[in-house]
Amino acid sequence: MPSSEKPEPPASSDEAPSASASASPEADLTAPDGYAEALSTMWGLAPVPCTQHEQQLINLDDGASRTEDEDNGAVQEPGGAELLHWPDTCTGLGDYQLRALPNTRVGLLRADAPKSFDSCRAAAGTGFGGLALSERNDREDRGFVEGAALCSVTDKGAVAMAVIEHIAGDAVDDVSVSGPLYVWAAAP
Repeated sequence: MPSSEKPEPPASSDEAPSASASASPEADLTAPDGYAEALSTMWGLAPVPCTQHEQQLINLDDGASRTEDEDNGAVQEPGGAELLHWPDTCTGLGDYQLRALPNTRVGLLRADAPKSFDSCRAAAGTGFGGLALSERNDREDRGFVEGAALCSVTDKGAVAMAVIEHIAGDAVDDVSVSGPLYVWAAAP
């Protein structure tokens, strides 16, 4: 019987890497003491035509985003959001910016860094200033590439890791970004 059990784990472990490879192959979702098991959802940035005069606020506690009237990057009501995605000039395509909101702890975890609670919490303290998403060279120089992650210690004390799985668009398009979001909530 033990020999029949031994072949089973390799079969299931062969399946596990292929299943996890599509989401985030290197993510270690182990929760440290004082935090709940990581919840998994999705997050994304989706530009709207700038003639709608809207900006997107992203809350990394749950991946929810909402829009408000665009005000040259000023935020009327942050409501727990950590990120702002807004059209900078509205003079054409490719002018969307992304930045962390004031008084938030957001940073970029580089693509070659381990995707874990500890590395994400450390990256959250590095800061994330404005980034012109349509400027591919700037994105790449700053490490905002597929496989990297935006990390935050949220206003609720959770550690959030928004993995950049897909980037679509470039200098002549408005760029959209999406991927899995892992959130370790602070234990009550």
